[in-house]
Amino acid sequence: MTAYKTLVKWGKESIEIEMDPSQGVDGLKQTLQARTGVPKDRMKIMPKSKGLWKGVLKDTQDLSALNLAGISPPIQMLMMGSATLPVEPVKKTIFLEDLPPEEAAKMVEPSGLVNLGNTCYLNSVTQCLRVIPQLRDGLKSYTPSSSNGASQQGQMHALLLKSLLSTMDSLDKSPNAISPNNLVMSTKMSFPQMAQTGPGGAPMQQDAEEFYSSIMGVCAGEMRGDPSLKAAFGGEKPSGGQLDGADNVIDAVFGLKMEETLTCDELTTTSTDKDDAMDTDANALVEPAVVSHDLHRKLVCNIQGGSDSSSQVNITHIGEGIQLSLTGKLEKYSEALGRNAQWTRSQKIARLPPCLVV
Repeated sequence: MTAYKTLVKWGKESIEIEMDPSQGVDGLKQTLQARTGVPKDRMKIMPKSKGLWKGVLKDTQDLSALNLAGISPPIQMLMMGSATLPVEPVKKTIFLEDLPPEEAAKMVEPSGLVNLGNTCYLNSVTQCLRVIPQLRDGLKSYTPSSSNGASQQGQMHALLLKSLLSTMDSLDKSPNAISPNNLVMSTKMSFPQMAQTGPGGAPMQQDAEEFYSSIMGVCAGEMRGDPSLKAAFGGEKPSGGQLDGADNVIDAVFGLKMEETLTCDELTTTSTDKDDAMDTDANALVEPAVVSHDLHRKLVCNIQGGSDSSSQVNITHIGEGIQLSLTGKLEKYSEALGRNAQWTRSQKIARLPPCLVV
């Protein structure tokens, strides 16, 4: 039977309930008792909306006989009575210990990865990559190509990507730290330099940035083409402007297009502005600025110093470190001088990716 939205005025409180006429007066009173703590036998319920019963509601009243559908919602009532019973919670309390592991994992702090002997480089990168949906969707749809799968290297790369996805999925399902055995094993198989051990046989420390760059290279080589791009971006391939030349999932998600300009410090550099170019002394040696574009998968932030060895600047903010990494000095051959000269390198971001890694 249809339930009707009902508003019960009790003292200063207004209680919203759904009244089911088929449950009768006893069902109505049980609902109000649970919400207010007023015992059923001490309740006095009176109508406020027209078309209901007259006076105090009797236990023998047939609610289904009333024309409730003809009353403008909500149906309004007035209740009198003192609360002497404990009030049941509107929403049942569920304890964390009673939830299945995959549900408990969503309620607690993100679970971590067990350190299997200097594997913090792998653990930190994996947990960062775990929260990027485009990468995970691309990994879920990944199938090794027939050409790559035939080679030993292709088989190792396929094992690495499957182990990466499996580790991420395990983190989603467990509230406790998990052991990334398969990922560590496949990493050392794919990148032998990370399998090095010290004099005592213990695994050597590795660099997280090197691991990130290595695994991004493998993912870029394996997850390319329209099917992978569509899977990573919700079933639709990004437009050409969004991809800007990227043909794989990694460059589409992390690809950072940088514009680099090199100017010779020892000569006048031609400007792209025509008026400035006309003002240049005709007898002066001129070296054109060298402008190039490149795709990067991370934005560098220098902690101390600069991109050239002579710079010594202390960095106190990430913005300063990024700005410092975008400029520097280098030695390069000058066509105008016919010898090596000092050049200034400056970079700027030409296109931001969906996910920026610093």
